[in-house]
Amino acid sequence: MARKIKTEKSKKKTLVKVVVIILVLALIGAGGFFGWKYFHKSDKSVQSNEVVDEIKEFEYSIRERDSKYFKSEYEELKKILFAEPVDEEKYATQLAKMFVIDLYTMNTKVNKYDIGGIQFIHPDKKEIFSQKLIDTMYQSLLDDTYGDRKQNLPEVKEVSVVSTEKTKYKLGDDTVDAYLVKMNITYVKDYKYDTQASVIVVKQDDKKLCVVDIQPTLNPKY
Repeated sequence: MARKIKTEKSKKKTLVKVVVIILVLALIGAGGFFGWKYFHKSDKSVQSNEVVDEIKEFEYSIRERDSKYFKSEYEELKKILFAEPVDEEKYATQLAKMFVIDLYTMNTKVNKYDIGGIQFIHPDKKEIFSQKLIDTMYQSLLDDTYGDRKQNLPEVKEVSVVSTEKTKYKLGDDTVDAYLVKMNITYVKDYKYDTQASVIVVKQDDKKLCVVDIQPTLNPKY
């Protein structure tokens, strides 16, 4: 009888040991897997997106990841700004055009917080504009820090200006002079994004213009 009890106790001890060993091995395996994942990810190189040119006086710039089309239009903007005197209507038109190109070219963006065209937005509008885009059009934009994003995203092929006209715009408590620029948008591939845009451009100061509003239509309501 004593031997039988002793045998049962030995079996229980053995079972406990086996369970403990299995748990330890499972923990080691899990730790090894997550450790591999961590170090494997850290081996990836972060995609560079440095500023490659800037117009300091106006605080405009282009980055490495920007599209060729956007970079070429940036060169046109430089010509307009460096001319004497600056043609304000041409400046407003080019600014609106570049804003639309950068806003809708989403395949060059690092993540959903990398909002296109933000450098052209009026300071009083930047926060609201950014949050609106993060919550809507940019919401599903996947992170591309390591250049491994697999996602179909739009790239603007061409923006053609339909018209530029002088108008008035209510900015805060003031009604200010403005330009209304209407444009058509075409893409490298059609992912059903907006194909029309009307942009309002106003003066930020004596020299600088900025964007205060956009509507995805050629018949905006202001």
